Amino acid sequence: MNMDVNPECGAMLAGISAYLDGDLDATACDAIERHCRDCSRCATLVDGLRETIGLCREAGSAPLPEPVRQRAKASIERLLACENPIRS
Repeated sequence: MNMDVNPECGAMLAGISAYLDGDLDATACDAIERHCRDCSRCATLVDGLRETIGLCREAGSAPLPEPVRQRAKASIERLLACENPIRS
């Protein structure tokens, strides 16, 4: 498998995070989208990253099971008790 990255792909990959975050201007977005239409490797990468980001966002919004919440709360309370001893 050839893992060489041509300069055009390298330039596209340098801005991929900002592209996926919606932080690029329209001209830069158009350039990445044009490149991905012509380069299946980069298109596959962008699609995979987009899917991964979506899955991470979904997982981050899922509620924690109650036993996990209770253990986390107890751990935080223990840590706070150690860091903030009662002063007289």
